[in-house]
Order: sequence, then C-alpha cells, then structure tokens
Amino acid sequence: MQASEQKRKLSPAAWTVIVLAVGLVLGVLLALLPRPTRHHSAFTGSDLFQTLEDIDVAVATVSLALLVTLLYVYAKTQSETRARFALGLFFVLGALLFQAMLTYPIFFAAFGRVSLGGLSPFVLAADLFKATAFGAFLYLSLQ
Repeated sequence: MQASEQKRKLSPAAWTVIVLAVGLVLGVLLALLPRPTRHHSAFTGSDLFQTLEDIDVAVATVSLALLVTLLYVYAKTQSETRARFALGLFFVLGALLFQAMLTYPIFFAAFGRVSLGGLSPFVLAADLFKATAFGAFLYLSLQ
C-alpha cells in the first residue's frame, strides 16, 4: 500500500511546474482585463501584452501563486512538526504576500493608478527575479 501511495505522488518538479502553469494562466487572463492603461473595446490577438505592465501582471500573478503555495506548504509543515522555523517562515512569507498584493499591477489599476511610467522595466525585472526565487524556493521546499 505504501509503495502505491508513493507512486501516485507527484515530484517536487512536477508540483512546481503545475503551480507555475496555474499562475501563468491566471496572469494571462488577468492581463486581458480592462484597465486604464489598456484602451480597446474588443479582444484581438494583438491586444495581448501590449505594454510592460501587461507582462508584469502575468509575472506578478505567478509570484502570487508561488507565495500562496509556499504559505500552504509551511503552514502544513508547522502543523505537522510544530517547528519554530516553519512558523517563522510562515510569517515572513505572509509579509511577502502582503507586499506582493500591495504592489500588484491590478491593485494599482483598481485604485486609479494609471501607469508606472519609466519604472516599468525595473518593476518587471524585480518581479521576474521574485518569481524565479519563489519558484526555486518552492521546489526546494517540496523535496
């Protein structure tokens, strides 16, 4: 019975790819939402990723998906082991999630912030780095 249970479990790499894929699909869908920086009436293929902000929505959504998954992993670890380290990571990841939600491009648009202007490439680079780091952290945490 134990051998068959282990065969059904997905590898850490597979779980990481699944979370990345879900985050990317959600990010692409959210990037298509009407925002003040997006001026179009109907979707056409050329509307996808017109600006750096559109790309940043997808990348930031991937980061959010990875953070939520990491929070789940460390909440489960803490409940099973009662390790202080896991509890500390849970609080740090919670703070990072709060920061990521406050700097989320859709959040800016919801409160009337039109564009990041000249900062867009830097914000995108930071979000790409965060998504990469969170992906590696999730992969290592699942091993």
